Amino acid sequence: MQDRPTAAELLAAVAVFLAEDVLPNVPPEQRFGVRVAANACAICAREAEAGPAAEAAEGERMRALLALAGGPEPPDGTPVRELQGAVARAIRGGALDAALLEARDVLRESVAAKLAIAHPGYDTWREPA
Repeated sequence: MQDRPTAAELLAAVAVFLAEDVLPNVPPEQRFGVRVAANACAICAREAEAGPAAEAAEGERMRALLALAGGPEPPDGTPVRELQGAVARAIRGGALDAALLEARDVLRESVAAKLAIAHPGYDTWREPA
């Protein structure tokens, strides 16, 4: 483990530097690329800050969906991406049709968690009643 600044802090600082110091000083035709780089650094900073807890929470959500689907429980240590793939296959195969509302709520939690990292502010949107 490194001392401070952490990787998240370094990435956040680079994002601010790109957006506030570099962007105003580059030719207009290069500004889009600088904005993309600043945004990418900010996303990576938030992802690093969220750390393993965010991945563990996503894994728990995917396991809950697989349990709703009624399939076999995946082994411990199954990578989250594999769990997401299994959930996608269960959805496509109709295994979650009987638990549609519960599955929707879990998937919304998952999307909100991803938006909190990729585009903060959008994660708080709720469907009008």
